[in-house]
Amino acid sequence: MRKFFVITFLLVNFISFSKIRFVRVVFNSVASEDATILWEQFGGEFLSLTYSENDFSTENKLNIINIKKASSSNKFRGMNNYMVRLKNLKSNTKYYFQLEDSGGKSRIYHFSTCSNSPHDKLSLIAGGDSRDNSEVRRKANILVSKLKAHAVLFNGDFTGFDIQSQWIEWFQDWEYSISPDGRITPLIVTRGNHERANSVIVKLFDAPSSGIYYSTEFGGNLLNLISLNSEILKIGPQKNFLSSTLRKHKNFHWQIAQYHRPIRPHVKFKKEMETQYNNFVPLFEKYKNLRLCLENDSHTCKVTWPIVSSKDSLSFEGFKRDDESGIVYAGEGCWGAPLRAADDLKPWTRDAAAVNQFNWIFVSKDKIELRTVLYENSADVSELTEETRFSMPDKINLWTPSNGSLVEIYQQKDGKIK
Repeated sequence: MRKFFVITFLLVNFISFSKIRFVRVVFNSVASEDATILWEQFGGEFLSLTYSENDFSTENKLNIINIKKASSSNKFRGMNNYMVRLKNLKSNTKYYFQLEDSGGKSRIYHFSTCSNSPHDKLSLIAGGDSRDNSEVRRKANILVSKLKAHAVLFNGDFTGFDIQSQWIEWFQDWEYSISPDGRITPLIVTRGNHERANSVIVKLFDAPSSGIYYSTEFGGNLLNLISLNSEILKIGPQKNFLSSTLRKHKNFHWQIAQYHRPIRPHVKFKKEMETQYNNFVPLFEKYKNLRLCLENDSHTCKVTWPIVSSKDSLSFEGFKRDDESGIVYAGEGCWGAPLRAADDLKPWTRDAAAVNQFNWIFVSKDKIELRTVLYENSADVSELTEETRFSMPDKINLWTPSNGSLVEIYQQKDGKIK
């Protein structure tokens, strides 16, 4: 069935003669009201982007059509990258859009803004390290198309060498994350060590900060997602930003940090990130609503118990378990990069293993639920809808180590973390 939709998609684009490909959507400020649409214009002249709250492929006379010109464009990594920034959108609303150039029109795509109410639950997919194994990362991308999350948090190392051919292949593979009906899951991205410069993330994903550190708000005051940059100085402007955004959002129900390099990697040859330990962790621990950090880079899988920084006799590598006040650190890859053994476990490691996976995260006022999804069987997993996105689809393959497949994180004031 999926092959039928892919063939149909290709035929539609061929017949229209439009020169538009690699369409993606990003959130980078307030996910309930702002979004950027990006694509590559590989020929012809771009004319306009048309968008509406209604599917304008129908004969609905109530359609309100909006037409936008490009907000910005650049030539980078062998592609002509165009973007349209949409502001003041309605929250919790599905937007249909179509791109037109001198050769014709693209297919009709759609994405959804997030709710602006903290009472509405949030679904997020988090991972990174796709590198250059196209066959494996396509499986993960297909599962993205089926789970209908509100957003994908992609945490760096998109390609191996950050060169033109690899980026074109990456965007070709990312199109597998688009649902057969044209639904796009928005991205929120960070820089990894295989992105050679900050400009890569700015030009290809419209990051709002030249330093690639910024925050994205969800659900009114439900969640502040903090995207940090492991590849630049941790002191100075980035540390000032981290302190400022944590303080600004101290009354949000939750804050989550994402950054590429793990502070305490679970692969032996990876170096300890002392600069992050010294500059990020004290600020993370200052605010009770930050209970989860998402890390990548090592090409393995780990979840810690809640831990706090410590130098006392009970600590190991500067941390000790603290179920009352600790932060859970999860991730370390792996979206298709070569797997590495999880050979550096700590006393406060909950579970670790060398498996291809991403994290599937539900955020509500009361708790955060984290599951690790093994995506190798993505072709067999049933497809959810936006209305059923919090259900477990048939044949979903969850990582289920001895401590179980579900990690529940509660706010500190409750004093109960599982």
